[in-house]
Amino acid sequence: MTESHYRAQQQAPTSVGLVAALSKPEAQELAPEITRFLTEHDVTVVPERALSPDATSQVGAIIVLGGDGLMMRAAQSYADVPLLGINFGKVGFLAHVERDDWRPALEAVVAGNFAIQESSTLDATIESSHGSEPQGWAINDVVIRSGVRMIDIEVYVDGYFVNTYPGDGMIVATSRGSTAYCMAAGGPILTTGVRGFAIVPISCHSPIRTPLVVDESAQIDLLFTSRHDASLILDGKVTSELAPDDVVAIRRGKHSCRLISVANTDFYEAFRTKFNFRIRPDAAATGLPSTRKNDVQ
Repeated sequence: MTESHYRAQQQAPTSVGLVAALSKPEAQELAPEITRFLTEHDVTVVPERALSPDATSQVGAIIVLGGDGLMMRAAQSYADVPLLGINFGKVGFLAHVERDDWRPALEAVVAGNFAIQESSTLDATIESSHGSEPQGWAINDVVIRSGVRMIDIEVYVDGYFVNTYPGDGMIVATSRGSTAYCMAAGGPILTTGVRGFAIVPISCHSPIRTPLVVDESAQIDLLFTSRHDASLILDGKVTSELAPDDVVAIRRGKHSCRLISVANTDFYEAFRTKFNFRIRPDAAATGLPSTRKNDVQ
């Protein structure tokens, strides 16, 4: 994300929620200090125990002290509320701010000097001879995963048959989730601003295993044709066991995942460092010529 994304001021929130990981003593210790800081800047702090599920009418943002797992839970629990994550986990790809940088990050928030990165979610429904059963919505991915036997999945996009994929299952990932299971399974990474969903076969027992990226408006249907065990998984949680001829209908969700980003947030730096994705450990950027800098801002 370039500097130009931060020139327009956002409306600074007058009240924020505060969610701190119970399992991380360091997060619990920092919570009172953050509360004092925000209070001194005339921002009302609402602790997690007082947050309602419809937090959009209660707070303008939520500060999350924890790792990506807690960020996922907060995004699910308080749909559509902008989240600022302060990382107390191992990777921290959703929790953008490292714990030592919390003060300048919050100074930017109370000054309105931040951006909101908004990405789509996924709704999943099982359609069978018994009718339609909504399964909920996912921030990262909707996955069909086999048990111990290989399964077959037919993929349809907008009603058109794409192919049959024999293997361990199928991932449909959002741009936000493309750096999670999608990336681990060899799928593409969809960078900030890409409006698409990735369809990625898992350990496909066929040369035809190339992932697809489809528009967010696409209707994705996965027909499960096997007689072996398979589970439907949303954001890492099993929601149902699939029966033969079940169709998992996947559509763009009505909710969005909204993350607060401050000026020092850099997707590509995070990608290189947090995933150890460096060609050479000591490699450094040469830098664009001055004649090119204005073109990318």
